[in-house]
Amino acid sequence: GFIVSPDGAVVTNYHVISNAKDIKVKVGDKVLDVEGLIYTDKENDLGILKAKGEKLPVVKLGDIANANVGEKVYVISSPEGLENTISDGLLSGIREITSDKKILQITAPISPGSSGGPVFNKNGEVIGVATFLIKEAQNLNFAMPVNLVKDKNESKKVIALRENGIEDYEKTAEYWFDIGFAYGESGQPKEAIEAFKQAIRINPDYEEAYYNLGNADYKSGQYKEAIDAYKQAIRIKPDLAEAHNGLGAAYGKLGMHKEAIEAFKHSIRIEPDIAETHTNLGANYGMEGLYKEAIEEYKQAIRIKPYYTNAHYGLGLTYFIMNDRGSALEEIKILQGLDPYLSEKLFNRIYK
Repeated sequence: GFIVSPDGAVVTNYHVISNAKDIKVKVGDKVLDVEGLIYTDKENDLGILKAKGEKLPVVKLGDIANANVGEKVYVISSPEGLENTISDGLLSGIREITSDKKILQITAPISPGSSGGPVFNKNGEVIGVATFLIKEAQNLNFAMPVNLVKDKNESKKVIALRENGIEDYEKTAEYWFDIGFAYGESGQPKEAIEAFKQAIRINPDYEEAYYNLGNADYKSGQYKEAIDAYKQAIRIKPDLAEAHNGLGAAYGKLGMHKEAIEAFKHSIRIEPDIAETHTNLGANYGMEGLYKEAIEEYKQAIRIKPYYTNAHYGLGLTYFIMNDRGSALEEIKILQGLDPYLSEKLFNRIYK
């Protein structure tokens, strides 16, 4: 953990203190008693303790809005009990797990015992809380954004541990959801599927778990199972555009283009400005021989995202199918400046 106020507010992971009946905080050579909890956020695996202390040294908190992928990061923690170990690496990604939940992906090595440790940027500001790792992929580690606990330590209300009802975190749906996400990011969809299923067993109405289960099934080539998972996510949250989009993609893989078209159209009604969705809709219109409709969708994708190469490629190919070689050639020229490989691929399909 790390201290965020001189009077003893300490940020850590929820899972570090889960099931705790008594907690101590070691600060240098001192061991401080914990009065209770100021704040808990089980969904994001975060908590703030109130230790008995005064004039304690504090860290400076940063802001992930100012963080850049690729920048250097440093983790100070106690991996395997080795206190104050520092490791360094890169901020390799800021992943959006759900519409309102982000997670930091870092290459700085962490191990069991690192949980709750601060992730610093090059300016010595804490931007994250080291949370979990995938043992099979040591350079794929995760941290929760520090923004989630900013200003949460200002509460004067301290809840005693015995009254807080801290659960065993490994028995929560949130734990299994995070593990599933991590497995998915590390290219282990089968393990991700089992983790998401466990999250759903604990919380049958967890729409984001169903949606991510659909993604994992899709990556595994299990398109029928993906369709079932996406439908469950939509049942719980009908306006989850990502699930409608995933559903359309899975239908498309099974050659069910009419169903795919309806799913993509539904996604666009919810979120009309996603170029990728318009492009996917255009591709499925094309598979149904609805070329004019396909052209309109590709053009709409390009209006939203002018340099979206997949839309230019699909548009050029559709123009060729409609015997409009002049317009197809224009798309080849545009692609030449954006992606020479796709430009050549389109040229070869049309002229060879």
